Amino acid sequence: MLRIEKGGTSNLIVTVKELTTIQNPQYLFEFEHQQSFDKIYCILTNISTNTERYDEFTIIDGVDVTFPYDGFYVYRIYQQESESNLDPDLSDGLVELGRAHVYVTDSPSNVYDETINFNIYE
Repeated sequence: MLRIEKGGTSNLIVTVKELTTIQNPQYLFEFEHQQSFDKIYCILTNISTNTERYDEFTIIDGVDVTFPYDGFYVYRIYQQESESNLDPDLSDGLVELGRAHVYVTDSPSNVYDETINFNIYE
């Protein structure tokens, strides 16, 4: 399961290379929210230094894609030659399917840092 921080930067580790059949692929990511069924798309670049073992992508919420909701998504990764196509039907095929959890980082609670002095009166 991929974990994606809403409003932040997240690294996604997947294995798309083993099912890729085209040279110099671009990867189209589709995220489908499991309750609303809203779909969002983005194209990410593989930044892995060891593609024989794993593939790594960096996603920035609000820049690469904007997730409308936090919660659980189904993700699909498609291989394609186009650098701009956002339609999975025009891609060269599905290479990975899985689940992603988009989470919101908890804000810190109000913590007071004052010293408490106890006075004992006799």
